[in-house]
Amino acid sequence: MKTLLKTVPLLALILALSSCGGGSGGTADPKEIGDAAVKKITSMDFDSLDSLMEQDVDVDGAKEIRAWRIKEGYDRWKDYKKRLEGDSGMDPKSKSGIDGEDKWKDMTWGKRTGLEFGLYQLYVNDDLEKRLKEMKWARVGSEQKLAVEGQGSATIAYMNGYQDMIEVRCTRKNGLWYLASVEVKMSKELPKKPKDD
Repeated sequence: MKTLLKTVPLLALILALSSCGGGSGGTADPKEIGDAAVKKITSMDFDSLDSLMEQDVDVDGAKEIRAWRIKEGYDRWKDYKKRLEGDSGMDPKSKSGIDGEDKWKDMTWGKRTGLEFGLYQLYVNDDLEKRLKEMKWARVGSEQKLAVEGQGSATIAYMNGYQDMIEVRCTRKNGLWYLASVEVKMSKELPKKPKDD
């Protein structure tokens, strides 16, 4: 039993990262997943990224396990709240809507994905909507590594005029590509234009 309880936090982390939503995912080309992920991020639709991920987790079972952990006191709102708040928290500007214990308990897998990927941290940056929504984003590079039996990984990079970056990491399973993670690289302040001396 002790061994089982030690593995439960790991299971919770895996569930959080795999974000078992009800989406489709699975494309023949990783660039399709990259483009779809960037479209969701630039429209600030952070909570639907899980639809691009592989859906091979028992959602109902995972929800039961999470409810049990909360009920038994292994997972607590006050601990999770600390992870949300502060300059380096997952939601420093309280934009996720997870602002109380009930909302935390009812949090969707998609919301959890947006938080775990650090997308709500972006709200601390100046002119976020302008930088994400109004700026043109272009694919500027990609890398694929294929392995045996239809497996593989890929990274697709996107950039806007301010040189903000979005990196989309994909994984290939049974010949289809799925979203694995995203990372947005953006300085807090807008870059300064060069000045003549």
